Amino acid sequence: MCILRYSIGLASLAVATGFIFNHNRPRQTSNTFLGNTRSWQPLASSAALEDDVDTNINGASESALIGTNQSAKREKKLAVLLCPAQFCVPVDYENLLDTIQEQANVNVVATRVAPLPRTEWIKVAKQLPTKNFLDANLSVKVTLDWYFTAMESALTELFAEGGEDLEVCIIGHSIGGWVARAYLGGLSGSSTAVYRLGKERIKSLITIGTPHISPESALVDQTRGLLREIASSEDCSSQSLSERGVTVTCVGSSSLPGKLITTDVEEIIAATSYLPLVGRLGADVKGDGIVPTELAFMESPARRVEIDKCLESGNAVRHAHVLPTPWNLIDGSAASIKLPEDIVWYGSPGVLSQWLQYIE
Repeated sequence: MCILRYSIGLASLAVATGFIFNHNRPRQTSNTFLGNTRSWQPLASSAALEDDVDTNINGASESALIGTNQSAKREKKLAVLLCPAQFCVPVDYENLLDTIQEQANVNVVATRVAPLPRTEWIKVAKQLPTKNFLDANLSVKVTLDWYFTAMESALTELFAEGGEDLEVCIIGHSIGGWVARAYLGGLSGSSTAVYRLGKERIKSLITIGTPHISPESALVDQTRGLLREIASSEDCSSQSLSERGVTVTCVGSSSLPGKLITTDVEEIIAATSYLPLVGRLGADVKGDGIVPTELAFMESPARRVEIDKCLESGNAVRHAHVLPTPWNLIDGSAASIKLPEDIVWYGSPGVLSQWLQYIE
């Protein structure tokens, strides 16, 4: 079904970037993040590159912050809930959350990933034979109730662990970003005690590699109306979330162009993702290989963090660090396939440091 096309594109991108052209790419520095649980110091080897890399926030360019002062951590207690990408599982984000807990400039006392084995995504398939699916008019509340339940399960644990004065930051990767946005905007229809407490305690939302817009120019509505419902909901707008005390930061990559006529297989694969989503290709259409840059940001007052390249290696910033395995239904919680270490994504050293300061 169209809502699952993301996984096919990511799989193709992984084959092209990780296994065909890996020998043409410079190796990353020794303190590589993927598959390495030891600590690293942000931007330790990026001095030669940092002058060339800017973070674009709400249309204005500013230098990416360098380093993290551990002694300056604020006293408030923060928990981080990560909403995963399609078919990704909690273990895929362990290293990222460990690094956030160590490097953030706030006291991160607990972290959780919404407990979603890949088998849960099969529940979307029950919408296949419906008229709403064919008409691209799926209901967020009905279609994604299982995802919202997983979020509340994780929030329950975080509130119990963190105590009365705990605040929460939600990080949403890819699809997880707009699902979290829908939850915060009330589209889940939840009225649980956990939801009510979350309205008081959730103070920030960060989306990484998340499409936030379903433009009219798109060749096909791959979410079958889900993203359109969220984007058109006033309660899910960044202005509404801000008025309720939720700071929104959107992080997107502009590293990879999409071209159909090229010898670069990665650019061809990016084009097959960008073209259906925005309805065109050209020099101005770039992204992270899956999500075009122009779709990765919400309207102001949401922060716009546009990342051009990794500060440490200079490599392009891609959509993900793993290849999901939707076919592995026997062990739905088994780790996805790790991509080669020199494939940089939003959680890599030299990239994470460009948005880490917004975990608050």
